[in-house]
Amino acid sequence: RLLYVSQPTGPVTTSVTGSILRSSIANNKAADISGVLCQGTGLYMQVLEGERSAVNKLYVDICKDQRHTDIELPHFEEVTERVFYAWSMDYIPISTLYEMIKIQNPDFDPYISSGKLAINCVIDYLRLNDAP
Repeated sequence: RLLYVSQPTGPVTTSVTGSILRSSIANNKAADISGVLCQGTGLYMQVLEGERSAVNKLYVDICKDQRHTDIELPHFEEVTERVFYAWSMDYIPISTLYEMIKIQNPDFDPYISSGKLAINCVIDYLRLNDAP
């Protein structure tokens, strides 16, 4: 499981987000990668799960993607069971996720705070609000 954060290089519109989600769904399904994209307020935060080499390759591709800047990897871990198995790519508006995170950690900053905290909040959010 991998969590990265980045900033968009240009304006993030509904069409940009839709384009990212459509290509992610198709590409991730082919690579057997699952995950969730959190986007908003000038930030991307994405959790990816899958076979290690496939996730690493995707992360390298994301680092080369000109739509991203200031890419950081706050969390990477081996997992034996996927949490996001039902979604080749789900979407959460970052403002909604931040509401949950700020309850546990009022000073949350995705670039310096615990990546594990962010992943746990994503998991909690999906358990409460989403169905595959």
